[in-house]
Amino acid sequence: MFGNDRSGSRVGISFEHDAAWGPSRASSVVLPIPENKRDFPCEGCSNIVECENKFLECSAFRNWAASGDFKDSDVRRFIREAK
Repeated sequence: MFGNDRSGSRVGISFEHDAAWGPSRASSVVLPIPENKRDFPCEGCSNIVECENKFLECSAFRNWAASGDFKDSDVRRFIREAK
């Protein structure tokens, strides 16, 4: 059904797919990547090394990761193991 080239891989698969369904347009899809409203909340925090070593996160980091924003009062608040 498919020929082999000298490397032993199968050739012809992508050509058959293109003929049946057309060329892929997956690379032209623009993904909705959120823009962060504020910089990384851990910059300047006194717990940055401890959180990195023990895999911890605070309320500010969780909010920033979800929405790109956080309250200053949430830095170092409700620290727990990251999920």
